[in-house]
Amino acid sequence: MNSPEITLSFNEIMFFFSRAAMGVGLPYGLSEDFGRISVWIAASGLDPAAITSNALKSIDEAQSSLCSSQTENDTETILKPSEEKQLSALMAGPTVCDWISTKDTEITEYKNYCTKNIDYPFLIAAAVGALNNGNWEISWQDYKGFPCSVLTDQHGNWKKSWDSAFDISSMSASTNVIIKSVDSSFFNSEKWKGKTNYYEKNRERILETGVKLYDTWPIIHSYFCRCLVPSTEETRISGAGAGLVDTD
Repeated sequence: MNSPEITLSFNEIMFFFSRAAMGVGLPYGLSEDFGRISVWIAASGLDPAAITSNALKSIDEAQSSLCSSQTENDTETILKPSEEKQLSALMAGPTVCDWISTKDTEITEYKNYCTKNIDYPFLIAAAVGALNNGNWEISWQDYKGFPCSVLTDQHGNWKKSWDSAFDISSMSASTNVIIKSVDSSFFNSEKWKGKTNYYEKNRERILETGVKLYDTWPIIHSYFCRCLVPSTEETRISGAGAGLVDTD
């Protein structure tokens, strides 16, 4: 593996990534959610830049939409894009979390949440994992039709259904994502036996070593830099940063 471009703390991940999201036009609230999603990914020992940068790029290039509509029937709540585009997971993920936070256990036992035409489905799983509210299974099919699932719990642990050779950073697909409670009658616990675990205790190790970011970090940093105001002599004199003497 190549040497990391940079090593950051969790607080720095939150700082840089939330502002990178604002740099591509995400509203403040969704940008803060994106920062928390990125920290959750980092706490699992994964490179958050590699996994999230394409989702930001898709918004920046107007390939994915932040506009959606929601409907309900007897068995599921459905979120779909209101434009003729794929729906950004960076909007859909927090919307799913709002649904989880406002629904009681009796409702989620018989009702699923379905998001339609999602660009980067793993980021919905990351949003649910970062919420730390109950135990949830998030399922979808990749662009080749391969079934993928993530199982999260309220303690920060999670499992994935695919083998380690399957690269999370390459998971892009205009696909439907189903979110169901483990208490749901639709949940099958048997398929999770022997699957790869990511434990909350990894966070303690990464707190000591820092989060290593590799060759996709410059993409995040470039979006972050859009939030910066260029320095000029006039702004320095008026109080933005150091003045004429760098001791004030």
